[in-house]
Amino acid sequence: MKTWGLTFILGLLILLLGCYSEDKDVILSPDNGLHYGLYPNDRAKNDSVSRYLAYGAYILVQPNGSYTLSFAVDSSFLPPVLQLHRITLSENKTRYFSKRVRSLKPVEKEGRWIYSFICEESDPIMWATTLLGEGDTYYQGKVNNVFFEGDGPYSKSFSLNLVVTGLFEETADGLNEKRLASKMLAAFRKSYEGITIDTIYIRHAENHPTATGRYPADEPWLAGKSSDDVMLSELGGWTEPGVYEALDLVLVHRIDQNGILGYSPLFGENLGGGEHSTVVLGVYMKKGNSEEHLHSDRIIETAIHETGHFFGLRHTTSTLEDMRALNDYSSFEDGIEDTEWCEKILFYGLSQKGASKMSDVFVRRPFVPKIYAGVFDFDGCPDASNIMFPYVTSSSPDGFSDGQLDLVRRNLSLFLH
Repeated sequence: MKTWGLTFILGLLILLLGCYSEDKDVILSPDNGLHYGLYPNDRAKNDSVSRYLAYGAYILVQPNGSYTLSFAVDSSFLPPVLQLHRITLSENKTRYFSKRVRSLKPVEKEGRWIYSFICEESDPIMWATTLLGEGDTYYQGKVNNVFFEGDGPYSKSFSLNLVVTGLFEETADGLNEKRLASKMLAAFRKSYEGITIDTIYIRHAENHPTATGRYPADEPWLAGKSSDDVMLSELGGWTEPGVYEALDLVLVHRIDQNGILGYSPLFGENLGGGEHSTVVLGVYMKKGNSEEHLHSDRIIETAIHETGHFFGLRHTTSTLEDMRALNDYSSFEDGIEDTEWCEKILFYGLSQKGASKMSDVFVRRPFVPKIYAGVFDFDGCPDASNIMFPYVTSSSPDGFSDGQLDLVRRNLSLFLH
């Protein structure tokens, strides 16, 4: 009797353990440092992200955005489960912590595994991926041709804040802040077709609602020298009704780095202030121990270019510094079908033999600015006249392509405004 009872109990335990193993909730946390990330609607190759998607790549999501993440089917493996994790950083931003928020099974369509989800967070946030494969381990199949796409419920219109920082008198062609703002608004409206640029507000950094007294109006402001934060993040966000939801273009005397005309994050975080919410523009450009006073056309062209980065556009051709900033040498062009790219730029980067040429974008860890490349001739590049060409040339910019504008419109719809 005792033997029968023991056998029954052992059999019951085995059955229960078997059920538990089948139904248990396995969590695979990101484990590789999150060195690579995906931006919504980016069409670049992103081979490095593909390689690490199963073990941990970050994605940038916005409240109420509808997203799909997809990649090519590997028929040698069962479809993996996509786990999404919310990422928070330590106070000094040297470590991250993750908490799973989704586990998704794919739908197979036209040779791709497609995962769909809606972000229900209340703020812009960084999530990370892992792929759960067979045997409750990281997926071992091939991950190729990753696309991360998003659409939001918000309007395809926005306003501009021209935030004048420190002492500003006029541009090289004699425009004061009011005339510069007026000319800038007209140029933005012409360039961003299919997007409504409502208006432009002139603001002064010394009057910022939360940074009062830190930006004297009688001193030229050198971004990166007058303050450590070259992006002047604390100047994002103006709390008056209708102004809070505008893109903040921070106008400084100059950026204190050689050849840099402007800075922007690649895919900004929001239109409401804080980190990754500003675009920085110089009225002068540093050239060694001197500086060049810039014409209003150059300042405005830079503003339009950097705003393109803010809404997710890469350079038409990646510079070597772009690749270094992203730690990804697979994406040598923007991946948009109706833009050209120029292999001459890659040869130029290699010819510099490691010389420091800055990029105009800040990548999470900062991305890339439009820069001067000395006497090197890029006028023959097929994309030289596109507004997202990385270098200054003698070609007159002819605006954005239809594909670029479509990407900007989709990403603008993701930003709460």
